[in-house]
Amino acid sequence: MPIKHHISLTIISFIVGFTLMGAAVALWAKPTKKSSLPNVPEYQRVLLDLVQATQTQRSVRFAGVTQARNRAVLSFAVPARVLSRTIESGSTVQQGQILARLDDREFRNAVALAHAAVTELDAQLAQAKRDRIRMKRLFESDVVPVAEFEKVATRQTALESSLQAAAARLKETRRLLNETVLKAPFDGTITGVHIQPGEWAVPGQPAIELTGDGEIELLVHVPETMLDRISAGQKVQVQLPFTGNRIVPGRISSVAKAALTAGRLFPLKVDLASEPGVIAGLTAELIVDLSARGVLTVPLSAIVNPGASRPYLFIYTDGTVSKRQVTLGGIIDDRIIVSGDIAAGNQVVISGQSRLTDKDRVEAAS
Repeated sequence: MPIKHHISLTIISFIVGFTLMGAAVALWAKPTKKSSLPNVPEYQRVLLDLVQATQTQRSVRFAGVTQARNRAVLSFAVPARVLSRTIESGSTVQQGQILARLDDREFRNAVALAHAAVTELDAQLAQAKRDRIRMKRLFESDVVPVAEFEKVATRQTALESSLQAAAARLKETRRLLNETVLKAPFDGTITGVHIQPGEWAVPGQPAIELTGDGEIELLVHVPETMLDRISAGQKVQVQLPFTGNRIVPGRISSVAKAALTAGRLFPLKVDLASEPGVIAGLTAELIVDLSARGVLTVPLSAIVNPGASRPYLFIYTDGTVSKRQVTLGGIIDDRIIVSGDIAAGNQVVISGQSRLTDKDRVEAAS
């Protein structure tokens, strides 16, 4: 009896366990109902703003030093010893005033020799003309042969040519004599003296520097990117920073069409208005106002990685965003100038773009 009872309990336990296992399997295989929680948004919500076309105005500055329009570095054209010098650095001179002299004895002697040669040939030519007249009469009277007459005529022609050459030599020696005197070509102030009495003057070597009185100009150098923004005749302003930031009106007189070498700056000259105190040698800054039409701007918050080498933003179109790399420019209030594959009127993402990638689907916040 105890053995039968034990067997019965074992069978009952097995049946109950099998039943429970079947129920568990049925529950696991039964499909579950959908959650009754509120729907979660399928796409990320973003804020948008517009790309705007704006006209900008900005000023650029180029530093330089004022200078007289009339300037000269004077030198002698002939070699000789410096005899005298009548000026010093800082001297005020008038046009035609003698500044320095060379020892001109050699040149005066050359003029005297050339003059004597001209005088001699002139006398010989006068005699040859008289001889020709007499020989012509004799030839016409059949007293002398034609050969004799031709010889006299040829001598006259030769003397005429020699006289012309001698006269040219005389003119040249007189010119060289005049070159021994250095004169001021215009009114001005001596700004440099490089010769002393007793020294040997070398032709072409700077001797005296002269800055003219009157009109003042400013010379600056600009990059090639500015050449299409400026032109001769354009009105500009020049600031004198060490004279109380005084502003002097000016006009661009010339813009160089070529630089010395590739990558070099281009010289630009500005004529300054004639005003008291505007003199040569002042530190000055050329101010050029530049306007740009159709510049595109976006909010600062639209730019992703603005400090990186390749900043970008997202353009929104019909629920999808596209990534566009842009080049950044200047800042205008709370917006920044950009250029790239964008256009005025495009919608740009200004919030939530840090988690976006190209071609993502988004929902625009109202």
